[in-house]
Amino acid sequence: MGLIQEFQRADAERRKEVAVLAREVAASLGDFRKGDAERRREVAAMRADADAFVGHLHKVSAERRSEVATMIDDLAHLDADRRSDVAAMRADADAFVGHLHQVSAERRSEVATMIDDLAHLDADRRSDVAAMRADADAFVGHLHRVSGERRSEVATMIDDLAHLDADRRSDVAAIHSEVWGGAATARRAAPPHRAAASPPAPAVGEAVVTLRDVIFTYLAEHPDGAKLTQLEQDLNMARIKLAQAMRQLMEENKVEKRDLLYFAI
Repeated sequence: MGLIQEFQRADAERRKEVAVLAREVAASLGDFRKGDAERRREVAAMRADADAFVGHLHKVSAERRSEVATMIDDLAHLDADRRSDVAAMRADADAFVGHLHQVSAERRSEVATMIDDLAHLDADRRSDVAAMRADADAFVGHLHRVSGERRSEVATMIDDLAHLDADRRSDVAAIHSEVWGGAATARRAAPPHRAAASPPAPAVGEAVVTLRDVIFTYLAEHPDGAKLTQLEQDLNMARIKLAQAMRQLMEENKVEKRDLLYFAI
């Protein structure tokens, strides 16, 4: 009996323990079920949010895809335009470079022609200058030769004039001596009175020929008249000196001027 009672009592305790465990499990299962329902609701909410977000992403992605497609299309058109512009600019640049080469070749040809013309012109100028220099040297030599001849002629003329003037002065002195000497002898034979005294005969000095004498003689030898430049060349005298002497002769009424010619009176 005692063993059965102990077994029964142990079984009752086990049953109590099982009931406690069952209650604890039931309570745990209730909590789990309650938490599972909440988790289910949370998962459902999260899934709904995820679905909404995925839908939004799909919508935004579609819009972005459209925008990106439009942008790509715009970029393609822009690139085509840029390629067309670059091709046109390259064609214009090639045409301009070709024009520059053509113009440069023409300019080079013109410059070469101009340089050649300048070289020929310089050679002609040098030849002309050499010819002019030779003519000038020949003319200067001729001038020196003519000047020497004119100087010799003028010196001979001055010497002739000097001798002529000396002869004339000698003749005048002789005539003066004869005239005044005869009158003095007659007066000595007359009754003496000293009312008039005979002037002394002028002394015959050295003959002096001036530039005015030379000019007057030259004009006298040229009845058709002569220009001042002709006198300057033939007499080899400075024009200013000739002009001064000519002015004095005109004041003395020995020379007159008609237009550009001078005449001896």
